[in-house]
Amino acid sequence: MTTPVSLTSTKMNLGLRQTENWIDDVLLPRADSLGRLRFCVCLPYPLLPLGVRRFGKTGLTTGAQNVWCEAGAVTGEVSAGLLAEIGCTHVMVGHAERRRLFAEDDRLVARKARAASAAGLTPVICVGEQERAGRTETVTQVRRQASTALRDLPAGAAAVVLYEPAWAIGSAQTAEPHQAAAVLSALQQETPDHVNPTLLYGGAVTAGTYSSLRRLAPWDGVALGRAAQDAAMLDDVLGELLEPARP
Repeated sequence: MTTPVSLTSTKMNLGLRQTENWIDDVLLPRADSLGRLRFCVCLPYPLLPLGVRRFGKTGLTTGAQNVWCEAGAVTGEVSAGLLAEIGCTHVMVGHAERRRLFAEDDRLVARKARAASAAGLTPVICVGEQERAGRTETVTQVRRQASTALRDLPAGAAAVVLYEPAWAIGSAQTAEPHQAAAVLSALQQETPDHVNPTLLYGGAVTAGTYSSLRRLAPWDGVALGRAAQDAAMLDDVLGELLEPARP
């Protein structure tokens, strides 16, 4: 069994000092385990240099939470090239909150993903339904979101597709495993032949979530929210993700 992949985003929940303390007290003492997961930490723009410096050669990497489509005179935005220049490896595109608050549509998300890939970054393409829906409607939405973002990426481009139902973000409810399995199957079918994205689940992930999902579908890993910021919760999740495969 391949070692899972994982990432986290702090949104705007942690300030500078809080982020420093979290990195030093929670993440770095677990760097060996997190490095095995190729753990990426997605931070707000002002904190990206902190992540790059602190993580160094630990195996942890730094990602941004957003990007603009091209460099140029777009005040307040940040280009993919600049993110790569300062040491980022990943960038999130199409997060549910940006789709809802800033009306980002599939075409804009696809442009951002292409720009990220062209700059040598791995786009983390976020997909998922905004409201609870039936399996057919959910699968239809996710297929459209993923296919639009993936189809114009260069051949062999690195990419992550993160399925995160908007209604599960910040809640204690995860997607029902059978529905998540249907989504994964749809993502596998929708993936163009020229790319091979890593497929992650996110949304209320705690210890037990990954095992529950893997019983029904071969997810490549999970994205963590609050579980990454609590040392005890993180230890529980790491123990599960790194547990040797049973025969």
